[in-house]
Amino acid sequence: MSDPQPIEIEEAEVERLIEGARRGQLDGAQQQRIVPLLETLVWLQRTLLKTRISLAKLRKMLFGKPTEKAPRKPEPPPDESTDRSKNTAQRPTDEKDANRTDTDDGEETGTGEPAGVGSDTQKPTPRPGHGRLGAADYPGAETHFCSHDTLEAGALCPACGRGRLYSMEPLVRLRFAGQPLVSVTHWQLERLRCGACGAISVAHMPSQTDPETDAISLKVTLAVAHYHLGLPFKRIESFQSMLGMPLVHQDDTGARILSLIKENQADPPPERKGMYTTVLRFEGEHTICLYFTGRCHAGENLDAILAHRDPDLPPIQWMSDALAANTPKHHLDRALDLNCLIHGRRQFTDIDAFFPDECARVVDAIAEVYEHEAHCKDQQLTAEQRLAYHQAHSAALMTDLKVWMQQQLEDRLVEPNSRLGGAFAYLLNHWEALTRFLHVRGAPLDNNLAEQALKMIVRYRNNSLFYNNEHGAYVGDVITSSIETCRLNGINPLDYLSALMHNRSAVFANPTAWFPWNYRETLHAMEQPVPLSNSPPIIGHPGAIGIAVPQ
Repeated sequence: MSDPQPIEIEEAEVERLIEGARRGQLDGAQQQRIVPLLETLVWLQRTLLKTRISLAKLRKMLFGKPTEKAPRKPEPPPDESTDRSKNTAQRPTDEKDANRTDTDDGEETGTGEPAGVGSDTQKPTPRPGHGRLGAADYPGAETHFCSHDTLEAGALCPACGRGRLYSMEPLVRLRFAGQPLVSVTHWQLERLRCGACGAISVAHMPSQTDPETDAISLKVTLAVAHYHLGLPFKRIESFQSMLGMPLVHQDDTGARILSLIKENQADPPPERKGMYTTVLRFEGEHTICLYFTGRCHAGENLDAILAHRDPDLPPIQWMSDALAANTPKHHLDRALDLNCLIHGRRQFTDIDAFFPDECARVVDAIAEVYEHEAHCKDQQLTAEQRLAYHQAHSAALMTDLKVWMQQQLEDRLVEPNSRLGGAFAYLLNHWEALTRFLHVRGAPLDNNLAEQALKMIVRYRNNSLFYNNEHGAYVGDVITSSIETCRLNGINPLDYLSALMHNRSAVFANPTAWFPWNYRETLHAMEQPVPLSNSPPIIGHPGAIGIAVPQ
C-alpha cells in the first residue's frame, strides 16, 4: 500500500463518524470520508512498527547483544551413582598431560634425588580440558638439556646401592620471561690510538652479528605487531620508550585512506566516494586469505581474481551474503554462488520481539539444520557423506519451511510490505543459493570464515585509524594477507617473512616456489637453514570462498 495523502479533519467530525459507525447509520459520504482515515491508521501502525524495529536494531548496535543463539535446554540432573562412579574412576590422560609443565619442585629434592624412593606416588593427572599447555605446544621455545650434576646412566643407584641407573624421558620445565618487542644491544668497540703516528685501531664486532639479519628481524617483528596484532606504531614507540629503548619510525597507517578522503572533499567530488576492505578467503588443499583496500567492492575484487583463473577449471564455490556489491559482474560462469544462511537467519532475529511466533518457526528450523551440521563435524564425515546426511535429514526440513513461508504470503497472513514479509522474501528470493549445501558437495552453510578473517582488519582499523595513501594500503594488504595465510596454514609468519626478505631476488624470480606451504622445501634445496618453529594447522571448509565487506 502506498503512503496515504495528508488529510485534515476535526476531532468533532471523527467523533460523529465513530458514533454513526457504532449505530450502523453511516451514509455514502461518511463512508467515503472514513476510508482515508483507515488507510492513514494502517500506514501509521506500519510506520510505528518499522520505527520500533529500527530503534531495537540501534539499541543492539549501541549496547550489543549477548548472542543470537537460542538458549540451551537445561540438562537433566545427573544420577548420584553415576557421579560417584565418575569421581572414583581413573581419568584418562591426554597428549598434553604427558609433556605438561611442572612448576612444583616438591617432586625432587634440592640435590636432584627422588623425594619418595620406591614409591609410585605421583601428582594427580588433571582431566582433559584443564587449560594447561604441554611442552609440545611451544615449538618456538629454545631448548636446553641439563645433565645430572653427580650421576649418569649406568652408575649405581645412590638410594639402594644395588641397581643401575638408566635413562628416562627428561622432566620438562618451562620458564617464561618477558621482553620488549624490539631489543637493543649496545656494543662498545675499543679504540686504540698510537702515541707516535696517531693511527687508530678499532676492535671488530663479534662474527655472529649481522646488521642485515638484525634489520630484517626488526622489520618482520614490527610488521606482525602492527598489521596482525593491530598495534599502532605510536603505541609501539611509547612502549619501547618506557623500557629505555625508543623506536623511531616515519609512517603511521590504518584502515582509512587519507588521500582518498581528500579526493572526496574536492570540488567536484569523484564519481565513487566509498572506501572498502574486502577479504577473500579461499579454502582447498591450502587456505589463502587475501585483503584488498580501496574503492572497489568485493564483487569487483573477486572479478579481478577470477580473470586469472583457468576457464577450463570447474567453477569455484563463492560464498557471501546476498548484497549486489558482492556479486562479480564479468566472470559469473567461473563461480558458483552460495549465500550465507546466518545472514538469512539474522533477518528474523532482528524482529523476533515483534513477530515471535513466525520468527521462532524459521529460527528453529535453521537451528535443526545446524544440529545436523554439528553431527557431521562430530562424526568427521567426508564431503560425500555430509551431503548425503543433509539430504536425508535437512532437505525435508527446508522444503517444509519454504512451503510454509509461501503459504503465509499467499493467504495474506503476512503483509508482504512488512518487515516480516521482507524477511520471508529475502529467504525465498535467494533460496537456491542459501540451500546449496543440499545439492553441492562441500558447500558450507554460512560465511563465518570470512567474517572471522575480517575481524582482524576491523581491529586494525579501530587501532590505527587510517592509511596515508593507496600505496600504504596496498603494502598493508600484502603484509596482512601473508600473515593471515601463514596463520591459517600453521606456518610461523616471522620465519616466513624473514625467509622472503633474505631471498628477495629469488622470490621475484620464482614466486610460486615461495608460498607459505612450500618455502621450506625451497630453502632446503638452496641448502639454507630451515626455521623449525611452527604451530598446529587450522582447517576450514573445503572448496569454499568467503567474501565480506565492512559496512
